[in-house]
Amino acid sequence: MSKSITATTESHTADDLKALLHEAEQALSHTAGEADGKFDELRERLRTALDSGKYSFDRLRTEATRRAKQADQIVRDNPYYAIGIAAGVGAVIGILVSRSCNSSR
Repeated sequence: MSKSITATTESHTADDLKALLHEAEQALSHTAGEADGKFDELRERLRTALDSGKYSFDRLRTEATRRAKQADQIVRDNPYYAIGIAAGVGAVIGILVSRSCNSSR
């Protein structure tokens, strides 16, 4: 996948998640005057879950970016090994698929 497609997909996913979290926060603030004790407790639990989700998403995105850069550097440093590994993985997948097709006949 090219860098621009990956960046665009990541941007859309991040934007969608941020929009969803924003809408949930707005819904919580609009119901503030309508709640009794149990609803207040539920609202606080949801806020805690949203905060935790934001933190987890940011941490996951940072870690994925770091790992992608690390993998890119390894491939750039060792292009022949990367080609060999990719060819080997492709051969194994081809063998497995051909076995699966032959056994289903």
